[in-house]
Amino acid sequence: MHRLRVLAKPYGVLKVDAAPGIISITFQKNPPIDPMKIIHLIQKNKHIKLAGNEKLRIERELPGTKDRAQMVRDILKNLGQPIPAS
Repeated sequence: MHRLRVLAKPYGVLKVDAAPGIISITFQKNPPIDPMKIIHLIQKNKHIKLAGNEKLRIERELPGTKDRAQMVRDILKNLGQPIPAS
């Protein structure tokens, strides 16, 4: 989990809740991510939804902790590299 926190921090992730059926990723306000990448991710994956302005909700049954952590890593990877602060 520590590695996941370290990986998620540059994306502006404040919190990850990873229950077996639902994963929520909460971002800071105005995260350093291209908004079009988020829109594309949601359009391409029916199980990923926006839940408010700063939260992604992934509805997928993943009973194993490792599987849920991998799902979060895959989502972050699909968002591309974080935008460097100017």
